[in-house]
Parts: sequence; C-alpha cells; structure tokens
Amino acid sequence: MRRGSALLMALWTIMVLSVIVISFSFEARLQGGINVYVQNKNRVKRLVESGRILGEAVLLGYNDAKQWTEDEDEKELLEDDRWYKEKRDLKYASKCIVGPILLDEDDPDSGTVEVEISISEHASEGGINVNKLFSEDPNYITRWQIILDRLGVSREEDFRTEEGKTINLQHRVIACWNDYRDEDDVTTSIDGKECGAENKEYEEWYDDHKKDVAEEDRFGPLNGEITDIKELSRVLCFREYPALLTGGVVNPYDDRKSQVTVKGLLNMKILSATGDGKINVNDCTVDQLLTVPGIYVEDEVDDDDKTESLEVAEAIVKCRSIKPQEYDVPEDGRTEWGYGEFTSDWWSDMCQRVSDEFDVEVDQAAQKYLTAAPSESTVFKMRITARLMDMSYTAECECYVKDKQVRYVSWKE
Repeated sequence: MRRGSALLMALWTIMVLSVIVISFSFEARLQGGINVYVQNKNRVKRLVESGRILGEAVLLGYNDAKQWTEDEDEKELLEDDRWYKEKRDLKYASKCIVGPILLDEDDPDSGTVEVEISISEHASEGGINVNKLFSEDPNYITRWQIILDRLGVSREEDFRTEEGKTINLQHRVIACWNDYRDEDDVTTSIDGKECGAENKEYEEWYDDHKKDVAEEDRFGPLNGEITDIKELSRVLCFREYPALLTGGVVNPYDDRKSQVTVKGLLNMKILSATGDGKINVNDCTVDQLLTVPGIYVEDEVDDDDKTESLEVAEAIVKCRSIKPQEYDVPEDGRTEWGYGEFTSDWWSDMCQRVSDEFDVEVDQAAQKYLTAAPSESTVFKMRITARLMDMSYTAECECYVKDKQVRYVSWKE
C-alpha cells in the first residue's frame, strides 16, 4: 500500500515538473519569437528611414538631371551620380522607382528597400494654379473664359438669378474670383458693368440666407491665395451656383428647357491651388490642355465633328506613349516617352512628334502656358517599401522641395 502511494506521488511529481518544464520551454520559445519579431520590426523600420534618405537624394537633385545624349557614357555617369537615371525619370517622366536595393550585398537576408516617387494626385488635380488667374495676369479673363467654355457655361447667354434678374454667369465668376483674390476693395467690372463681389455684397447675401448659413461659414473676400482648390466654395459666385464646382444644373432658376447641366470644375480637375500656373505636358490630361490659349480654338470643327483643339490636345497626350524613331535607346519596359527627355528642346520635340504622328500643329502662343517638367512648387507622392524576410513595412508621404530641403506635407505608415 505504501509502495503504491509512493509510486503515485512520484508519477504525480514527475507530471507536474514536466508541465512546468514544458510551460517554461513554450514561454521561452514564445518570448524568443517576440524578441525576433520586435528586432526585425525595428530593423525594417530603419530600412524605411534609409528609403526616405534615398528619396530625398533624388528629389534634391532631379532638377539638375541632364538630358539623354547619344554619346553619353553610362558608366561614367553612374560613377558621378548613382541615381542619375532615377533623377532623369523624375524630371522628364514625372515619376521614378529607386530599387529594390539590398541593404548588404553580401547578405541576401539583410532586407531590401524600394522608393517610388511621382507627382502627387493632390498636386496634379489640375494643371492651372487658380491663384494666378486674376487681374495681375493680363490674360486672366481670356483664360477663365476658355475654362468656363469647357465647363459648358456660355459666354453670350444670360442666366436668370434667384431674384429674377438676368446675369452673364461667366462675367460673374471671373469678377467674383478676382475680387476674392486681389488685395483691393474695388468691385470688378467687365464690359463697363460691376459684376464682382466685395465685403458689401457678401454681407447682403448672408443677410438674405442667414437661415441656411451657419455663423462659422460666413466668409468675405480673402484678398490672397487659397491653399486648397476646395476653398473656391467660399467665393460668392460658387455659393450662388454650387453646380459650377460640384456638377449639376447650373441655372436652376431658368425654364427647364433652358437649363444647362455641367460636370463641375472640381470633377474636371483642371484647376489646382499650387504650381506656377503652367501645365506640364508630360503629366496632363486632355481637359487640362484644352484650357490653354493656342491649343483651345473656339468653334473650329473638322469634317468628323471633332474640334481642332481636341485633335491637338489628344495628339499631345497620345504621343507620350509612342516611342519616336529617333530615340535610339532601349525601352526598358517603359510606356511613356516624355517630351524633352532625349532632346535639348522639349517644345520642338513635342511639335515635331505630334506633327509626324497625327499631322497637327501646336500654335506657338501655347508655349508660354506649358512646361515639360515639374516646377519647384510641385508636391510629390513618395512610397517607401521595406522588406525583411517575410516582413514588409510601408510608408507613404507627400512632400515638396523648398530652399534645398525636402518638406513633408503628410506621412503615413
């Protein structure tokens, strides 16, 4: 009896000790795994920091990138600048990819980092900086007229207002924006008639709509630059006719048969609140090009019911994806060939290519409204992807270059 009890106690003790040992072993293994995970996570996050430095190296030097020449020595260029290809791509194609780069070439498990840089969607909402389209530009009325023509708002037709009066809506938009943007308190006149809005007109409108407008939504002329294109909704003309921005029936007070439905300036993406006012021909849409004097020609229609303006704009966009015969360089999987990327004169390059491919001509008057590379105020989108073993870590940000420094608008990991 005593021997049986002793054996049972021994077995019980062994079992308890075994459970304790297994528990310690499991905990030690789990803790070891956690330590490895934390260590790798810290390492992969440091790779993201390395990617940020690589991205900044490209951003700070892309404006100095040299154009391709037939006699260039690639080996020598790489010795002088490890990232010259990426800088060239960013300057002339508006996007580039750095990497993936192995952290330690002798250790395949050391991790890789890849950086993608392109013009931010926020920066390329439109090709024209609306802040430039006011009375300091002698052509601002013409440019606004072209934009509103494209929107579908007639230059000649008058619309009925909420009060039953008639108004030239193009004049109202142009004058209201000019008063909102300029620094004086003089109501803008077009064709000898006051049609803008300064503080007095804003107050009168708010008094008539005080039931519908919260106190914090009361605005007057800014007398300066807006920072976001959506701030146009504060301008009086766009408060009176919100469809101008967001789309819909723009003249709801007219007879149904006379009502005009528009897409909306925000949806057309032809305006922005940044940039130098020029359109980058290497990163633009047909709609953006159709706002350019010299490309936009009013009421010019060919036999196929296609406007001359549309033919030119479509040719400029399409030619970017057609490799010119004289570009004697490998394709390297690319799908676009930026104007001026392999020549010394982007304007001549563009005119020659659209003429050869589509037999159309670009008016010289358009040149001063166009550019072939991002401006210094361009906002870029940078995506950094770090990989280590089976772990990856990504950071996305928007940034711009100023005073030889990369400044960050946003950062998300």
